Amino acid sequence: MRNIGIIGGGIGGVAAAAALNRLGISAWVYERAPRLEEVGAGMMLWPNATRVLKALGLLDEVARRSATNTHFLVRASSGKVLMNIALGEFDTPALCTRRSDLLASLLSAVPNERIHLGREFSHLERFKSKVRIHFADGEVEEHDAVVGADGIRSRVRAQLFGISDPVYRGYTVWRGVAAYTGPAVHPGDNSETWGRGSRFGILDIGQGRFTWYATANIPQRAAAPSERLSELRERFAGWHEPIPALIESTEFILENGAYDLPPLAHWTAGRITLLGDAAHPCTPNLGQGGGMAIEDAMVLAKCVSREPSVESALLRYESLRRRRTGHIQQRSLLMGHIGQWQNRAVVSGRRVVTSFLPAALFEHNLRRVYSYEA
Repeated sequence: MRNIGIIGGGIGGVAAAAALNRLGISAWVYERAPRLEEVGAGMMLWPNATRVLKALGLLDEVARRSATNTHFLVRASSGKVLMNIALGEFDTPALCTRRSDLLASLLSAVPNERIHLGREFSHLERFKSKVRIHFADGEVEEHDAVVGADGIRSRVRAQLFGISDPVYRGYTVWRGVAAYTGPAVHPGDNSETWGRGSRFGILDIGQGRFTWYATANIPQRAAAPSERLSELRERFAGWHEPIPALIESTEFILENGAYDLPPLAHWTAGRITLLGDAAHPCTPNLGQGGGMAIEDAMVLAKCVSREPSVESALLRYESLRRRRTGHIQQRSLLMGHIGQWQNRAVVSGRRVVTSFLPAALFEHNLRRVYSYEA
């Protein structure tokens, strides 16, 4: 029986372990943190991702902790709806969930003894038929293959292909979770509001809770957490409800710059490959970062279960994923550029064009993204 070592216990790494184990392949997850917790607020699970969750037998559990999304609204800062995009009918729903809830559901599909915490990755040692993982504490583990699912600043990627510094795209992103019971959000509607060099997104995660995100064009920085609330109050003062209310009722606000990397020439070397943000990080403008990692997990598991050798399986996995993930990276980057336009005349033109473009055009393009089957 093949056994796979996975470095990184985030959504991508745990999803890979769940998919591999479901197909009868032993998988172990190594995470440097002392406990598994997904740092972040909420996320979208579009039908391309929920289709994988259904195959893993986890969709019902995730759906119980989430809210269903049927429409996506693009608004002006006044609240005027510029476009109402219907997500259409798919075999699985579009859900919005807390990242921590999704991670908990994925963990339920992995045996506890195969999750190893407090294991900080040091380096890999490659042999003809095995890969050894060396950890900072001196421990060593041996596997038939290794998957680096250790994020945008992947140490596995750095060892294989050299250091690739993430590219800052000129804006930062704040995130939070807040309670709201007012009338300004209709069930099934998520939204993104566009201003000048700023955006504010609202996603319903169920039970009167909403995850939100905000962006602004600012230089790369490391802001103090104590300053985030006052800065958001100032930047989004006068924007439509429930934006000010959500900001005020958020207990903990996260801030991260918008980073990505140009597509890699390769992300597989022999018995070692990359997954999720370690392989193809993208800016958060399509809400597909987590979805890409979940797709990766299923494609990887299928390839390992079907190919005659581990090496051919990993190469097949990469070949099946390169075009898809590269397209999402480029499209997300473009949407971020458009959403962050700041020039007053250009922003006015964007608002006019958006209000006149047929929503059906966007619905057709989105269907190409959501119809993917891993």
